[in-house]
Amino acid sequence: MVKEFYSMKNRCSPESLLSIILGLSKKQKECVRSMGFGSWLKMKITDIPLKMGFYVLQKFDYERMLINVEGKELKITAHSFYDMLDIPIGGTILT
Repeated sequence: MVKEFYSMKNRCSPESLLSIILGLSKKQKECVRSMGFGSWLKMKITDIPLKMGFYVLQKFDYERMLINVEGKELKITAHSFYDMLDIPIGGTILT
């Protein structure tokens, strides 16, 4: 399974995403906030080290939805995504 990730292509780099965020108008930023993604407007990430991404993927158990690092397990849930990235939990209708 891990080998499949090595050929994974990224269509939007963190640098491109930051460029888009910085270019949003006030009205567009308000729309982003109203959908619950306001914390993304504070994002300043321009690069994700390739080795780190592969390391996390190698340690990720997709059947149990956890990352196992040196015998310690980090359960991946909707709430953990909310805690880390402030991604809304539940349905958000995008219109």
